[in-house]
Amino acid sequence: MSDLCRRSAHDLARLIRIREVKPSEVMQAHLERIALREPVLGAFQYLDADRAMDRALAADNRQSDGPLHGVPFVIKDIIDTDDMPTGWGSDLYSNRQPVMNAACVQMLLDVGAIPIGKTVTTEFAYFRPGKTANPHNPEHTPGGSSSGSAAAVADFMAPLAFGSQTAASLIRPAAYCGVYGFRPTIHGYPLFGVMGLSPSLDTLGVLARHPYDLALTDAVLRGIESPQRARFEDSLPRISLMRGPHWMDGSIEMRDTCTRAMSAIAAAGSDSGEIAHPAILADLTAAHHTIMAYEAARLRLDEFEKGLPAISPQFHALIEAGLKISEADYQHALILRDRAELVLEQIFGDTDALLVPSAPGSAPVGLEATGDPLFSRMWNLLQVPSIAIPFGVNQNGLPLGIQLVAPKGYDARLLDIAQWVSNILNPLG
Repeated sequence: MSDLCRRSAHDLARLIRIREVKPSEVMQAHLERIALREPVLGAFQYLDADRAMDRALAADNRQSDGPLHGVPFVIKDIIDTDDMPTGWGSDLYSNRQPVMNAACVQMLLDVGAIPIGKTVTTEFAYFRPGKTANPHNPEHTPGGSSSGSAAAVADFMAPLAFGSQTAASLIRPAAYCGVYGFRPTIHGYPLFGVMGLSPSLDTLGVLARHPYDLALTDAVLRGIESPQRARFEDSLPRISLMRGPHWMDGSIEMRDTCTRAMSAIAAAGSDSGEIAHPAILADLTAAHHTIMAYEAARLRLDEFEKGLPAISPQFHALIEAGLKISEADYQHALILRDRAELVLEQIFGDTDALLVPSAPGSAPVGLEATGDPLFSRMWNLLQVPSIAIPFGVNQNGLPLGIQLVAPKGYDARLLDIAQWVSNILNPLG
């Protein structure tokens, strides 16, 4: 089956389960795709094709280990693996070899998934980009910091990928590369073995080309039964557009994408509308930066003390700024976050999910930066679950999309809503 690398994770698992294909055939298709496209995209930091194929061949001869038996996946290079180096996107740690798998990696291994390799991340999951290019146009950024993960999934190198987010590191590359990206409620997934930058903000996430793959992986990472496909026969989800305080800072194409998506959802019968953002949300972007810089400066002080050029000017500037932030200013930012969370809880009394921008627009040209994190900082600070949903392309063929946000702890409900919305916006996908 020549199209195996274009199948979703859940479809591959089904084909393997009914013995229509073997894990080794699935892996071979993906390795051939990687061999073809990796020289153009540079999605991988570490790739061991022989080891991946050996694992797949071994899976051919085993009974199913679980719901992802034989399904390939890739791993952002801030996540520990016991048989591949984990360098955190930094020259300082290029030879770092963990002795244990991160908890998330082990959980996927335990249900039969097969790792292909480690994907490129920005340095310390911050701003300095790696080598990865956007699959839709290699002259454009794939976004960051989960650059390689988003590019690999978008370009059919893997159906699933681990990423992470502290500011916009998962939602933005998902938007730029035209894939689905899910960031759960803060600490929704285990962070053991994942490099830390800001404990109040760091969150593990997943990228895929189909929303049900996110739900399937979510179930694995929470140790629960495989999810059902979302159905809303009795009551459609209530979805509301919230333009937010930075609406006019985005592009016209972003604003048009959000309003067109909201119109399509309303036409499908959702009890939708528009909710004005409360004034307190306007201060959250600055609060996010304060908290991230303050915490990163304390957590990554060892790297800062090594100085330039061991670390990049971008990372040096972050830590330097964080060291100047007082405890009082840090606590003020946390209090502002907590107040905003209470306001957001009241808003969610009238709606199930908010439709908000996922990025300022399509992927910017150039690989020297990864784009503006403006449209995810606020939601990341509020610790709520969010999901990027692709929706069309612009006149240059670059992906566009939206972001859905749900109340804290309503992760399963958001994944169900995302499947319903995807059927409306992407009926053939």
